[in-house]
Amino acid sequence: MRRILLSFLVISLVLITGCWDWIDIEKRGYVLGLAIDDYESISQEGSSSDQKEKGPEDKKKFEQMELHQGQPIYALTAQIPVIKNSSIISSNSVGNGQGPATWEITQAGNSFIGMNRQMQSRTNLSLYYEHLQVIIISENAARKGLENIIDFFVRDPEMRRRVRIFISKGEAKKILQVKPFIDDHAALYISSIPENARKSSRIIAKTDLGEVIKFVHGGYDFVLPMAESTENEINASGGAIFKGDKMVGWVSEVELEAIKMMRNIYIGGVLTVAIPDTENATATLEITKSKCKIKPVIEKDKLSFDLTINITGNYAEEVNYHTHGQLNEEFLKKLQKAYEREVEMMCRRTMEKLQKEYEADAIQLKKIVQKEEPEFWKINGKNWNEIYPASEIRINANVNINLVGLKK
Repeated sequence: MRRILLSFLVISLVLITGCWDWIDIEKRGYVLGLAIDDYESISQEGSSSDQKEKGPEDKKKFEQMELHQGQPIYALTAQIPVIKNSSIISSNSVGNGQGPATWEITQAGNSFIGMNRQMQSRTNLSLYYEHLQVIIISENAARKGLENIIDFFVRDPEMRRRVRIFISKGEAKKILQVKPFIDDHAALYISSIPENARKSSRIIAKTDLGEVIKFVHGGYDFVLPMAESTENEINASGGAIFKGDKMVGWVSEVELEAIKMMRNIYIGGVLTVAIPDTENATATLEITKSKCKIKPVIEKDKLSFDLTINITGNYAEEVNYHTHGQLNEEFLKKLQKAYEREVEMMCRRTMEKLQKEYEADAIQLKKIVQKEEPEFWKINGKNWNEIYPASEIRINANVNINLVGLKK
C-alpha cells in the first residue's frame, strides 16, 4: 500500500509541477516606465509626437477607447523595450537599419486598469510590470491629485513599492521619449539619477511609490522630484510640493536643499559662501553630515518650533582667495559663521514660502507634534491647517569644518 501511495505521489508531482502563469520571455512586454498625463491638457495642446507622424488622426483614434462611463481623464504611456528587432521594424527604421530601442504606447481613458487592458488590443505582448522602474506624472495631473492615480498601483500585485516617482514640467510622455546619450531607455536613465544624491543635494534620494502611498494615506504633506527634459537629457533637480495628495507648487534647487536639511533627508552636497572680508572670493564646503533636531514648544497654548541644524563638512575649494594651506583658527571660525548664516537664511526663506505661499507642511512638523506632544495634538490636531501657517519657526545652524585638505 505504501509503495502504491508513493508511486502515486511521484507521478502526481511529475504531472502537476510547473508555473501556472508561465509565459514565454519573447511574449512578455517588460514595461520599464509609465507616464501619466492629464488628458484634457494634452488634447488641447496636441501631442508633439503626433505632429511627427504621417497619420496623426489614425494614431489618435488608436489611443482612444470606448468608455463604459464618463470621459477620458488621463493618458497613460508605457515604455516597452524592443527585445528583438524584427524585419518589419528594421525596414521602417531610418539610418543604420537598427530598430528603435523602445516603444512608447499611449492609451487615453478614465481607469488605469482599463487603459492597461486596452493596450493589450494593440500589442501581441503580455504587459508585465515587475520590472517597472519609474512613474512620471505631469504637473497638470498631479495638481488634480495622486490618490486616484496610485490606487491602481497599490492594488496591482505586479507593482513594486520601490518604483520611483517624478513630477514633470509639461507633458510627462516627453520624458519617456528622450533619447539618452548614455542609455538605450529613458526610464532606466531617469530612475538612476537619484543614486547621485550623495554627491548633489539638489536631488531627492528616496522617491518611491511606497513612500508616496504612506504619505497620502497618512495625510502628510511632502515633496517629490521635478523632471524636465531636452531631446537627449533629463534634469531631476528641484521639487514639487504636495499638500495632501494634490500638488500646490514648485520649489527651486536651493529651496529643495533647505527642505532636505530640515527634514533630515540630506545625505551629501556642497555649500558655497562669500569669504568674509574679501572681494569676489568664495569658499565651498563639501557637506558630509547634516542632522536637524526639531523641538516643538508650547507656551500659553501657542505652538512654535526650534530647529537646530548641525552640519559637518570638508573645506573643498576656494576661488579668488589662496590660503596656500595656511588656514588658521580665526579664518576657519569666520568661515564657519558665514556657512551658518547661509544655512539659516536659505532655510528661513524656504519655510516662509512653505508656510505663507503654499501652506504645505513639507517638513512634516505634524509628525513631530503627534509623537512628542500627543495631548496638544489630541485637542488641536483638527485645526492643524490653521495652526501650521501661523507657527513661529526658529532656525539655528552649527557648522563644523572637519577637514581642510592639503595644498603645497
